[in-house]
Amino acid sequence: MQFTTEKRIRATRLCLAMLISFMYTSYVGVSEGIWVVMTCPIVLFDNATLGGTLNKSHLRFWGTFFSAAFGMIFIVGFANNVIINVIAIGLGVFLATYWYMDGKQGYAGGLITWTLPILLLNNNNLKSAFLRLLNISLGIIISYFLLRFFYPEYARNRMLSSMQKTIEELETMLIAITDTKLSDAAIQAMYLQHETKILANINGFIRWQNEAELETKAHPEYVESGSRAYLHVRRLYRLLSVIIFHFDCSKIRTNNDVMDKFNLITQQMDLIIQALHNNRHDYYLPEQWLQNTSKDLESEDMSYIHHQALSALSISNIIHEEIRAIMANLVIFFQSRKANNYY
Repeated sequence: MQFTTEKRIRATRLCLAMLISFMYTSYVGVSEGIWVVMTCPIVLFDNATLGGTLNKSHLRFWGTFFSAAFGMIFIVGFANNVIINVIAIGLGVFLATYWYMDGKQGYAGGLITWTLPILLLNNNNLKSAFLRLLNISLGIIISYFLLRFFYPEYARNRMLSSMQKTIEELETMLIAITDTKLSDAAIQAMYLQHETKILANINGFIRWQNEAELETKAHPEYVESGSRAYLHVRRLYRLLSVIIFHFDCSKIRTNNDVMDKFNLITQQMDLIIQALHNNRHDYYLPEQWLQNTSKDLESEDMSYIHHQALSALSISNIIHEEIRAIMANLVIFFQSRKANNYY
């Protein structure tokens, strides 16, 4: 078991939330207070960022709210009629499953499927339905304040770290292509080892992107520019895959034009990694980026050269175009971080 600072903070935060909710429900005497206590681990256990907590909190609240509202129709109109209850449960579960299954709001749908039967099987107790919603809201508030003020972690920052890790993996692969000590088989074996990390970073970035949208809702250009930059990072990954598995790397190393281009790309990757690292804590923008990407920033879409006959040189040119696109979008990304003080 490895103890990291992040895990210690998250574990401590959840412990505090549980203690606060337990003490509150025990000493204040909240009826059915178990739902306050249960909500804290449900919201905090698998959500490390403020955006993730907000998302889970919204889904839990609205799932409970819709269950209570739907259930109250039958509680008030058909007090404890078994046949009506069966119809209500069947209809509610079907609609919740049909609308929410396998989607981003799947948790809310699942919550409806088990909350509605609880409400209708509890002797149609209107007070119980109201208290459940109230206590879950209290648990959400406790969880939110602890994550907001006790060593807060933001998905908007994790977007940077995920992008940096991905580019570091891609740079390692690019350097391997130019390493005269490595055979094609060795490079391909190394690629398969690094691919797992790359795919994990891609999945991680998609999650942080979705959660960061909630954190930066008032400034959508932040997530949009970061997402556009990462789109080109993913294209780099595919292009390097083509080179590693479909080209003779020993011949690439004898082509001076390709090697010059690869060396330039490696330098640019180093600069991107450095910029991503520095922007975690303070605003940093390489001066040459503003000069070299000024034309790229004039239009939202960059114009690409269409290569009909692919070669190592043409692919290296495409990679360089993607690098330019990454830098152009990172300029907007970093400027948005500075303007909104996202540190």
